[in-house]
Amino acid sequence: MKKRPYTICLMMTTLDGKILVDKWGDSPRIEKLGGKFEEVHNQIGSYSWIVGRTTMEKDFTNFAKPVYKPGTHSIPRTDSNANPDAGTYAIVIDPHAKLGWEKSEMHGDHVITVLAESVPDAYLAHLQDIGVSYIFGGVTEIDLNIVLEKLYNLFRIDILMVEGGGHLNGSFLNEGLIDEYHHLLLPVVDGNHDNPAMFEIAQKGKKFDAALFKLEQVKRIEDDVLWLTYSCGPQVKKIH
Repeated sequence: MKKRPYTICLMMTTLDGKILVDKWGDSPRIEKLGGKFEEVHNQIGSYSWIVGRTTMEKDFTNFAKPVYKPGTHSIPRTDSNANPDAGTYAIVIDPHAKLGWEKSEMHGDHVITVLAESVPDAYLAHLQDIGVSYIFGGVTEIDLNIVLEKLYNLFRIDILMVEGGGHLNGSFLNEGLIDEYHHLLLPVVDGNHDNPAMFEIAQKGKKFDAALFKLEQVKRIEDDVLWLTYSCGPQVKKIH
């Protein structure tokens, strides 16, 4: 069996299962509830974390455009660890190189971007110039099993926090790569049918009909928030 990090998924939702805090208004109570995610993240532990491209550009890189280094020569598609001494990592799945990077750290964590081999050489050259690490997860699409194996072997990441969005969480769940799930249930109702849920999996390629979880712990924390901890059980398929 190939080694990979122990993966902990942490998500925060409304009572109706929605995850986009920025659509809940800006009252002091809402802002305080929105801070629960970071509080619990820190209580679980100071671990490396991974998000999808949409989450990274919306919440962290402020929709910065990709930078390309002019006059770039051909660059081999080999993984790059630009900071072997980093303690923790901010990791993003960005197969088609849509994110713009200006520095190699995010909130004190060294950045690793996960790319497809089809990305432009000029994009890789810019990452090398600013010291962002990168790994390749496939030729045109990303295989999360390959990604986790590389994160474990190349960066010594043995515990990884999976923190959304819904498509990334769903991809991890679909591959059976979530070991532990923490759910912060906020006393809020969203009611917006356009907002995503915490796990979203396209029907095409879905590997199960239901995924079972086992409730391990329930905590009521400040501001009427429930902190639910689950271990991940088996995936269930219909008998046809």
